[in-house]
Order: sequence, then C-alpha cells, then structure tokens
Amino acid sequence: MNLQKLKKYNFLQKQEFLELKLLENQGVCNTIYKLKTSKNTYSIRVFKDFHKDISTRNLEFKIQNKAFKKNIAAKAYILDKKNALMICDFIKGFHKNQLENKDIKAIVKSLKKLHKIKIPIKSYNLEKDFKNYQKLLNDKKSQMLIKEAQKQLKKLKKYKKDLVTCHHDLNQKNVLFNKNKAYFIDWEFACVNDRFFDLAALSMEYKLNKKQEQILLKYYFNKIKKKHLKKLKAYKIICTNLWILWFEVLKK
Repeated sequence: MNLQKLKKYNFLQKQEFLELKLLENQGVCNTIYKLKTSKNTYSIRVFKDFHKDISTRNLEFKIQNKAFKKNIAAKAYILDKKNALMICDFIKGFHKNQLENKDIKAIVKSLKKLHKIKIPIKSYNLEKDFKNYQKLLNDKKSQMLIKEAQKQLKKLKKYKKDLVTCHHDLNQKNVLFNKNKAYFIDWEFACVNDRFFDLAALSMEYKLNKKQEQILLKYYFNKIKKKHLKKLKAYKIICTNLWILWFEVLKK
C-alpha cells in the first residue's frame, strides 16, 4: 500500500496526505492501514487472498453503510473490487477485555439498532457450515465439536427462528467504546441470522458470568424468559465450536 495508489480515488484527490501507517492490531481477514489527511482520518482494509469473495464484500459494504446511518459504524466510501480494498472513516475509541454494566448497556443499545436493519437476503445456514467442516476436518476433536454443535442446532428447532441482520463476529477487537457509545467494526461476516447468535458471541467473547448474561438479556428484552436462557446457552456452544473449526481450517 502506498500514497500514490490512494490518490486515484476522487474523494481523496483534494486532500493533503499526512501519514499512512500499518496498524498494530490486525484482523485475520484484512491488512489494515490508517490514513491521515488534511480533512479526515480513514481506515483502509486490504482483503487477504482467502477472503476476497465479491458477493460477501458487497454485502459487507451495504450493511456497514446502513449501520453508519444508525450511528453504530464507520461510513464506507469505497469498495475497490479490483484492488481488493475498502476505505472507511476511522473510528476513534478503545477495546475492552471486561465489561461493566454500563458497557453492556451501550453494546445492547447499538446491537438493537443493528438488529432493526432490514436486508432482503436468505438467512445464514449454520447446518451447512458444520456439514462442510465435517468433510474438511477428519480429526477426532473437530468431529466431536461438529456433533456437539449439530446437537444444539437440533434442540433449537423447537424454537421459532428470530431472524435479524447480525454482525456475526462480535469479538473484543470488533467493538469500540467512545463516550459511552459502542461502535462495531469489521463487517465482513455480517448476514441474516437469529439474533441470539450475536448475543451468544458477546457472552462468549467477553466471558460474561451468569449475572452479566442476565443483565445482557434484561437490557435487550426487558423481561427474561426461559427460552432466552436456553437459546443463549445453545448458541454459545454453536458459536464457540464454529470459530474453533474456522481457525482449524484456516491453519490448513
């Protein structure tokens, strides 16, 4: 990545470039740069070879800009499919490893805004994912994780799917806190799925205890039902196993 390549984009041509640097904290699917200009600060995400699927990136661009309008994401300016990169506003903020009640409240407020976004696409097929991993990973541990997740998916069939637009990758690095607000970044896995996938991911990634999980559900639903606790428990197992399997495939 160099400054000359960036000057070809129309919205950057009248801005003086001050600094371009590689960020210390990098994502798995992107190489991320920070660009400072005379007018703004931008995030430049260069897609890695294994994650350049155009349809996925088109959806990411679309959902992120809808989320920007809800004030929970950065504005995305350019999706350059040829050079496999995206340019967005750079959001100032910080990550947290542990959450206080006010942090959970801030995340839930943003999450509820996200889940109200309407995207006319098919819902994500978790069953298909685990079937694919069954073919790709033959080791005993992986097969055990797959069977465990499939068992939970069967249990969930007795509940009606509550489909919404999900971020689908709410790990600690993808949540930024700034002035009592929570913002979400890195939208490459955004899709339509049950809202409990995002709730479970938050609980899993931040290692919420039972009391914190109840706070999470109370902020989200106002009143906690038994099915909420059961769905959260099942999706936590599904999310955990899904990401372990994903990283195993990535190693290969």
